Amino acid sequence: MSLVFISRKIPCLSHNTFLATHRVVLTDVYAQRRAAHAMVPRKRKAVDDSLDLESYSEAAQLKFIRHAQIVGQNQGIDIWAQPVDTLDVAIPYATAPWSKSNFSSIKDRLSQWLSNQKNKGKNIFSMMRLISHDSLPGIDTQSMGFMGALRMPLHLFTSSSTKSTSWIAPLRKILLENYISVQQALAKHNKDEISRLTQSPYYQEVEKLVKKGKGSTYIWTLHREVSPAKIVSIRSTEGHLGSIPPTYGNRLLVNALVKFETEQSLEIYDAQGNALHTPEPGASKKGRRIPAQKRQLTEYYVFEKRMYYNTPWQIKERIYPKAGKQPVL
Repeated sequence: MSLVFISRKIPCLSHNTFLATHRVVLTDVYAQRRAAHAMVPRKRKAVDDSLDLESYSEAAQLKFIRHAQIVGQNQGIDIWAQPVDTLDVAIPYATAPWSKSNFSSIKDRLSQWLSNQKNKGKNIFSMMRLISHDSLPGIDTQSMGFMGALRMPLHLFTSSSTKSTSWIAPLRKILLENYISVQQALAKHNKDEISRLTQSPYYQEVEKLVKKGKGSTYIWTLHREVSPAKIVSIRSTEGHLGSIPPTYGNRLLVNALVKFETEQSLEIYDAQGNALHTPEPGASKKGRRIPAQKRQLTEYYVFEKRMYYNTPWQIKERIYPKAGKQPVL
């Protein structure tokens, strides 16, 4: 109820995820109910399979959810583990007239500026939730006492900080480590590690890459970070709406959009050991390994974490900047 209330009363902070979270499972539940009564010899009005849950009242929505819980418990299904759409994380774009961003009109430029401000506001709101639920890795607010409580408001504005002393720093470190692990797992065709650290739709994307690369040998190397990993957008919402609190963690579901600016290289060899990659300038082409040309990449990945499960932060999706727009540095 609290999420629905907040979403309706504070539009600039709404995540529009309440219905998206449960649309699939509730549609399935509704279909099961219709199937169970299909044998009853009475006239029934034809029911449209596609449910428009937004037309239902809050009470009706919660009734659907409670019924879904009962069905899930009886059939051994965890409805809170169902895939959900990515929350409304967004890449902020530069809007200054002297920036490299192209806008068709002043109205579009102003619209992007307002979107950037909304992103900042939602970042603050999500940080408030994470801190209040003691959900920032490496940060124990309860043990900080009075001084920690005084410092807490300042850290609501530090979701995009790259300082090593910020409360978001331990989370940034975890996300960078998981990003590196996924790239290494891709190079080694380690499906178990890929499955552990990714989820749909990104999992399907990298699964195709693994199949395509069969028979070849890959060596991925991260040479350095051009700039520190940065969380440019973060969202948190109640992903677990059960009447009974989860036995682990809390009810939050979190998405973090992270910018990685790195220098890396990828060596590719065929089954005969022949190099298929562009060699590093001046590198010797003799020997078993030929260093690959280094490339600077700027990438944006969405990570997801359900705080009610003891699972790692997983890459959920890769997002590409809009053409003609310059992301905020």
